[in-house]
Amino acid sequence: MKNSMKLLFLMFVSAIFWACTNEDVVVRYATSTPKIDTATVTESQITYGDSIHLKIAVSDKIAPLSTLLVRVVVNNEVVVSEKIRTAGNKSSVNRTYGVPFVPNRPDNEPIKVYITSTNVSGIEKDSIVSTTIAKRPVITDLYIVPDLGSGTAAKLTLVNADSLLYKATGLTYSTNFKYKLATKIDKFKRVDWTGLVFGKVGTGIGLIDQTGESIAAFDGTLVGISIYQFNALQFTAKVGGKLLEPVKTLDVIADLAPNPATLNTSKDFRGATIYFGENVEVTFTGITNLDNNISPDYFEVTGANTAKFLGKTGVYKAYYYVPTGYLYIEPLPDALYPEAVWVCGTGYGRPQSPFVTTSSWNWNSPLDYYGTRKIAEGIYQVTMYCKNAPNTDGNIYGKCDFKFFHKRGWWDGHELWVDTYTLTPPFLGPADVKGNVKLLGESAVDGVYRFTVNENNKTFTAEKIK
Repeated sequence: MKNSMKLLFLMFVSAIFWACTNEDVVVRYATSTPKIDTATVTESQITYGDSIHLKIAVSDKIAPLSTLLVRVVVNNEVVVSEKIRTAGNKSSVNRTYGVPFVPNRPDNEPIKVYITSTNVSGIEKDSIVSTTIAKRPVITDLYIVPDLGSGTAAKLTLVNADSLLYKATGLTYSTNFKYKLATKIDKFKRVDWTGLVFGKVGTGIGLIDQTGESIAAFDGTLVGISIYQFNALQFTAKVGGKLLEPVKTLDVIADLAPNPATLNTSKDFRGATIYFGENVEVTFTGITNLDNNISPDYFEVTGANTAKFLGKTGVYKAYYYVPTGYLYIEPLPDALYPEAVWVCGTGYGRPQSPFVTTSSWNWNSPLDYYGTRKIAEGIYQVTMYCKNAPNTDGNIYGKCDFKFFHKRGWWDGHELWVDTYTLTPPFLGPADVKGNVKLLGESAVDGVYRFTVNENNKTFTAEKIK
């Protein structure tokens, strides 16, 4: 028994000793401030696209160092930001940072290196090094070089030295081609990669290497592209040429090709890109009963085979649905808000008798989605046949359920949330359905409605027209 008590006592003492020896020890240091002993950039001048070499030495006689934050700033833009772990009472850092050549880089611009040293007590010391000047690359020559089969390279002329505008005229390119910009070309008038080459970078223009993409040029309002202009400061391009005349005749068979490539599911459709003019009357061939078989948002019927275009002058997509003889009109597939608003959902279809619902939560063809017409700044219109029916899953909302989007396709964060709008009953915009337009399951809706979305006063109106 005595031996058992001794054993328990020893175990208790050992446990206390073990706990004490493993207890965290918080070390507190007297107040001190880190010191930036040296901070230098080797280069006094660079060209955008080159690198700078940074040397930094920091110390703190009392408190150990913690981190070193380095930010390289050009023209008020942070081009590099790095947080470096430091330890002990002294630390030295050597770094190499590239300074890219991107849009809006001024010539003879100071490069500013912001340095912040922090010790373990959280006390900081700041410093700035600004001993380096960045210069723009000298562009003596600049050429537009179309991709193979799209045309011959042409030299651009510097027409405005202050704005760095380069321009070429008398070109004979099509209204849809791809190209690169090069400061050097070879004897075959192709890109010489020993010089600077501009191509597609993200959604804009930037410097590329041989793995980079070409830039796309497109303007369907032109007969052909005969003028090209490049802003070498902003990295933006413009094309120009003779304007097309708006169509005055449209044959849905001769002018619209089968299986249009812009539709994911093109079966039973014919389509093309068409240049329409506002208030221009179009004579149609191949469509009967225009009142029933043509988009009422885009056309006002004026005769047995004529209709006046209601949209703004420009390029649109025309899709002819062969099984029912209906002509859909919509903005170009890549049109974005505020120039276009799109609709996708269920429980609706084209405003064509006999009325049927065709839609689904997809973007395959106009059977699924609609492109609204912009009738004024911030105001959009679309006419659809809507039919509501109760859901079979017990949901209080019916099957007529759709939403407005800022793009043709899924694009999270860019939808129009109508729960913040005033809606025309029986259409609802409840907050619990993420901005969808809804109908209650018992709402007996069956008819053609003209919807107007007004971004200016946040209203969504529905007018029954059939």
